[in-house]
Amino acid sequence: DKTIKIWDVGKKCRDLRGALKPVVTLEGHTLGVNGVDWSVDSRHVASASDDKTLRIWDTETGKALVSLRGHTSFVFALSFNASSNLLVSGGFDENVKLWDPRSGACVSTTPAHSEPVTGVSFNRDGTCVASSSFDGLVRLWDTATSSCLRTFYAKGNPPVSSVSFSPNGRFVLVGTLDDKLRLWNVSNVNGDGGVAKSYSSHSNQKFCCSSAFAVSEPGRQRVLAGSEDGKVYVYGLNDREVVQKVNAHEDVALALDAS
Repeated sequence: DKTIKIWDVGKKCRDLRGALKPVVTLEGHTLGVNGVDWSVDSRHVASASDDKTLRIWDTETGKALVSLRGHTSFVFALSFNASSNLLVSGGFDENVKLWDPRSGACVSTTPAHSEPVTGVSFNRDGTCVASSSFDGLVRLWDTATSSCLRTFYAKGNPPVSSVSFSPNGRFVLVGTLDDKLRLWNVSNVNGDGGVAKSYSSHSNQKFCCSSAFAVSEPGRQRVLAGSEDGKVYVYGLNDREVVQKVNAHEDVALALDAS
């Protein structure tokens, strides 16, 4: 519906029927919204849209502060760095862009892939960006120079649906449209080698289903995967076994996150 809604699940913000209602609704995009990301202080939200723009929103007032223009097709993926003074985006124009979220200025444009960009992620210190694409490649980029540091891919070169750095910045979790998640060690990966672990009980062949790390609790390190059967699969990070299947949705479980 082209909007972003912010909910406060810790307060009893409910309507007369008892249903939870949004604290604020962010309106301004002219086409569908593909992704959102919070700034580190939670004062701002960034959004990516099919209208070829990104926007930075004030979460208190609901006003759009900055509109980021430069992509020539749908903007599909975005991510703040750890200090939220840089924003990275990827789109169907096959480019990866770095932005100053305060001014809206485009810092750099990188022709990163030969097919639409499906995911972008900063590493821990913001010196590197990972990008993924339907071209089957994952690439690591130096944020200062825009040079490509590494390129790698899964055996058979399946389209890549998502990518995210681990919290410690040593690994990337990559979703591919062959029903698998793969964990790569970024320090020794290149080409089709270096896969540390793979997870393959979920279903993912058509859609860009999300995946995430859940590693904040020692002794219970997990990897989560959205699945086309409507479930969220919870894997043990190290043993790769399915710990839990959450019957989450009646349709594809596209988006998820973990604290």
